[in-house]
Amino acid sequence: MRTLLTVILSGLVLSCSRLEIQKSITDDSFVPQKIDYAIATNPDIDLQKLRWTPIFKNNLSLGFQSDHIYLRIKATNPTSANKLILDLGNPHLDLVRVFEEGNPEPIKEGGDFIAHSHWDAFSKSIAFELDWKENETKTLILETKSSSNISYLIRFYSKETFYLKENLENTILGFFYGTIFIMVIYNLFIYFILKEKAYITYSISIFFNLTLQMYLNGILNQVVTLDHPEIHNRIGSIIVTCSALSGWTFAQQTLNLRELNPWSNRLIQSLKVLVLFYILIPYAYLPISIAVRLGNLIAQLFVVSVLVVALVNYSTGNKQARLFLIGWITLLFGILMYTLMQNGVLPVNAFTIYGNQIGSTLEAGILSLALANKINELKEEKANTQAEALVTLEEKVRERTKTLDESLNLIKKDLNVAKKIQKTLFSDIKTSDPRIHFHSYYQSMSEVGGDFYDLTQVKPDYYRIFVADATGHGIQAALITMAIKAEYESLKMIYDHPDDLVFHMNQIFINKYSNIQTIFTCSVCDIDLKNKILFYASAGHPDQIHQRIHDIKLLPRTGKIIGLMDHTQYRIIEHQIEEGDRIFLFTDGIFEQFNEEKELFGEDRLYEILKENLKMSLDHTMAKVLSELALFTEGDVKQDDITFIGCEIQSLS
Repeated sequence: MRTLLTVILSGLVLSCSRLEIQKSITDDSFVPQKIDYAIATNPDIDLQKLRWTPIFKNNLSLGFQSDHIYLRIKATNPTSANKLILDLGNPHLDLVRVFEEGNPEPIKEGGDFIAHSHWDAFSKSIAFELDWKENETKTLILETKSSSNISYLIRFYSKETFYLKENLENTILGFFYGTIFIMVIYNLFIYFILKEKAYITYSISIFFNLTLQMYLNGILNQVVTLDHPEIHNRIGSIIVTCSALSGWTFAQQTLNLRELNPWSNRLIQSLKVLVLFYILIPYAYLPISIAVRLGNLIAQLFVVSVLVVALVNYSTGNKQARLFLIGWITLLFGILMYTLMQNGVLPVNAFTIYGNQIGSTLEAGILSLALANKINELKEEKANTQAEALVTLEEKVRERTKTLDESLNLIKKDLNVAKKIQKTLFSDIKTSDPRIHFHSYYQSMSEVGGDFYDLTQVKPDYYRIFVADATGHGIQAALITMAIKAEYESLKMIYDHPDDLVFHMNQIFINKYSNIQTIFTCSVCDIDLKNKILFYASAGHPDQIHQRIHDIKLLPRTGKIIGLMDHTQYRIIEHQIEEGDRIFLFTDGIFEQFNEEKELFGEDRLYEILKENLKMSLDHTMAKVLSELALFTEGDVKQDDITFIGCEIQSLS
């Protein structure tokens, strides 16, 4: 806002500094002594037969006219210049032909249907350079036709004075346009900071308004569309339409019409759809004269609708409507003056031509204040809402926390029961046989886990170890272990060899549990003390260990994972056993543990620890493995379920 005030003050200083130049321009220019006009439906009519109507000012506005308009201008050159510029003060006349009275051939032709680069004078409005001696009196006939409004602000200038006047006007207009452009950039900058949509909508709105004013003043044709008259004559209606669409959208957002005044919001939304339909479909097929008139109608419709909506919202207590109304009245008043001038209701003068520049500059500043005020109000409402919500939230959090605590306690109780139940699934051998010694360790990742093991004496001198690892963790995996336990108990005393046992386990899970996709790995190790043989079969399980004093033999997998494929065949492995042999069965949780550096404990590290502690007791060796694992993971060994079974052959006699 401070930037805007600085620019306005600078403009006032600039305007004051130009007063002397303006006086010089006034002194070196003049208006005609007499002006008459006539309307002719037939362009070939005899000028002598026209019905001339005198006008007593140098300006005339007839609104939209489809007929040819003729002007008869009588003037005497009071200046010392031999070349004069006739300025018509209108950049949007389609065709202008200049005749000298008594001469049927035009001496000059112009209009915005002709490329600007071919105009007689480089100016915003249509102007002609004429040879005119000092104190010479001439009568000129001007034939004009336009699809736009017919208006004139006629004045003669010496050539030097005309371009001095043009430079002065361009400087003043540049001040206004620069101010509006600064507001475009300023509001875009604010948008990127606050991410408030109203700012970018407002930037678009005032950008199109700026473009519209440049079009109306003729600057757009002078510097952009100068060689493309067809584009110039059609682009005006597009700019008006885009300006109206963006202006309506800004009004909807700033006044929060969707929530505060749905009726107004529906009205503006309907107008937007109607105008968008016009610009996207019929516009390209309409004659220029109709398109221009519809563009003028849209401008007036925009002025009236926004003004009415702002007034209605102000009367209903919408806080944003006050500044919005003040800001937009300045712009809407300027637009209204211009459109009334186009329709011949108001005369053509500096106020009706350039009043919307002043209004736009003031409107840009006021609406920027309105946007800032809206942001402040939104912040205040947000703070109040947050404060109220915080109180409510605290109460809800307390209630929810209480409910969650109750649910959590119930879940913990249920999990504790499940943990106790799962512990009963594990079967340890209670044997006093001095020839063999067993030791087991189990730790789940959470309250319940997906590992299962069973130690059974199948018959005298014959022991069976079963270890399984269900996919997943927690309750889901624990439920699978219950199914494994149930099916294994029905099979473990029936089949004499591990491969047959694993084969039938696979068939049962394929047939009974395939719909829930239950899969698991397992290993079965039978120890026949009488015949001194170890029998082994594995379904996708990690390599297990048969350790002898001078050697470690791996017990590899002998078939696919249980529940994966129907009729999977499993091999059996046979090893001779000796006194002092140790068999270690485990799940992958014993070696698939990571430390903080994401380094894996690994199988090789496990083998090395077992070798180094071979002379220690079985219990001590297993405890050493677990302590090294805890040291490696710095106590965080619950990254997976761990099952670790050890068996030592102490005697075979």
